[in-house]
Amino acid sequence: MRSIDLPWGLGRVSPLSAQDTCDWIMAPKQDAGSPHILGNVNLHALHLALHDGPVRTLTGLSDVVLIDGWPVLQLARLVSPPGSRPGARERIGSTDWLEELIARDPEMRVVAVGGTPETAERMAAFALDRTTSLQWRAFDGYEFRERGVPHDDETGLMAALGRADLVLVGLGMPTQEAWILENLEHMSSSAVVANVGGCFDYFAGTQKLAPRWMGRLGLEWVFRLVHSPRRLAGRYLIEPWSLAGRLVNRRIRNGAERGAPERVTNG
Repeated sequence: MRSIDLPWGLGRVSPLSAQDTCDWIMAPKQDAGSPHILGNVNLHALHLALHDGPVRTLTGLSDVVLIDGWPVLQLARLVSPPGSRPGARERIGSTDWLEELIARDPEMRVVAVGGTPETAERMAAFALDRTTSLQWRAFDGYEFRERGVPHDDETGLMAALGRADLVLVGLGMPTQEAWILENLEHMSSSAVVANVGGCFDYFAGTQKLAPRWMGRLGLEWVFRLVHSPRRLAGRYLIEPWSLAGRLVNRRIRNGAERGAPERVTNG
């Protein structure tokens, strides 16, 4: 699978479309001894990944890291040869590939963890109203209780994780990454697990998704900021400058270390 090393040591991404991502999720997996991790990076994730912590750890462990965000797409294009630069179709959020997966309706057991009880229930209804083969079990992100259509299997979340083909965790960064790392042992080694942020809210209708054209122009953040200014002001107005400052300091520090004279010792 093709991958791109982002500049300035920001990690590696896999330029996949929503269709490519679903193909990878549905393809048979070799037993690697642990679940297969589908990660993603946007500017917020890059900012968090500069520090040791769950976002950095999970991104480093991921089998696939999607390009989730216009700035990350531009960074990937910056270091790619002209003939192989990723395009708009390779810039995808969790809503893009999950919408595609639901439309395909594969025979797959999905466990979704996250959102309020109302969001979890409405997300389950959205998926089950549009599928006949897909099995969907929803657990909210507060009490971790099952929501939506009752199942004959009432064994709870941990047992459900062990039987799932796909685990979706939408608890927000960095909580969801920490939760995944803490619960990998409960998941099947043939399963795929993905950190999906707030995408359940969009399908449930509790948050509005920005128009697709805004995403293509790199303006999705404006739409989200207008609708959730208190929650997102720091992320969109402060974090990019903090990230830029840290990268500049890193380059200055690395340049100084390379240019320092070798230390001579008497032997």
